[in-house]
Amino acid sequence: MNRMLPQRVTNYVGPVTNTDVWADFTIRADDIFVCTPPKCGTTWTQTLVRMLLTGQADPAVYNNGVSPWLDCGFRDRAAQVEVLERQDHRRCIKTHTPLDGIAYDPRAVYLIVHRHPVDVHFSFRDHIMNMKEDWLSYLFEGTVSEAFRRFVDFPVTPTGTDDLTLAAIVHHFHSFRAYRDLPNLHFFHYAELSRDLPGQIRRLARILDIEVGPAALADFVAAGSFSAMKENARRQSEKPGFQSVFHDFSKFFSTGTGNKWEGRLSAAEMEHYSDRAAALLAPEERTWLETGRLPGA
Repeated sequence: MNRMLPQRVTNYVGPVTNTDVWADFTIRADDIFVCTPPKCGTTWTQTLVRMLLTGQADPAVYNNGVSPWLDCGFRDRAAQVEVLERQDHRRCIKTHTPLDGIAYDPRAVYLIVHRHPVDVHFSFRDHIMNMKEDWLSYLFEGTVSEAFRRFVDFPVTPTGTDDLTLAAIVHHFHSFRAYRDLPNLHFFHYAELSRDLPGQIRRLARILDIEVGPAALADFVAAGSFSAMKENARRQSEKPGFQSVFHDFSKFFSTGTGNKWEGRLSAAEMEHYSDRAAALLAPEERTWLETGRLPGA
């Protein structure tokens, strides 16, 4: 474990990320940062946080205008900061950047969310294919097998998680794990959210110091289910004047399932992934990153 506090020492710049905004961003003591690689449950976690903060069991309380992606490279980052500075409520802020590229404050809360890397790969593939613009599709050029080999084999790049390779996911994970003894870093896993949403909401409420009674918890669980969020996206897409970069906005949430590689990869391809994962991760790290469980649990 690292006994020093995290420092922002890297600037990540890629097709969708630019971390220069962190240099002058002022963190508040009660800020909440949702820190994930893409397609690991970012919006899900933000929605749960916003429901707890507002006390409203309704997935519509989340929107990226209120809870923005701070270091999004293709948006006006100064405008994002202005939006956040005007907020007089507790802020929930999204980033896909490793810890060495963002600002750290011991008073703030950092929620780190991960998912089985192969599920991330296929969820991201479906996400890109659902977009109207031919954007980032080069990550999936060729056959499913060719794109998967690229995901497994390519190294970390200065773009952070923009290329979303296995190495990029592991780098993001390791950047936070090195400081796992810090009391304001909290690790969540997509699989655990799926297995035990009530327990994870209770845990999240404790971290945020929010009291949630049994009746409210039941409401949050119902509203925070994957199906409820997908239905909310469908409703939003049917509003007059709604615009989206996606062919089907509700598919932003895809299926919410695991083992997305089944029927898409051969046993040899999964073995190739397994060998690479074993080289990048300690056994207990790999167990958690793939399942959300600690070894022996």
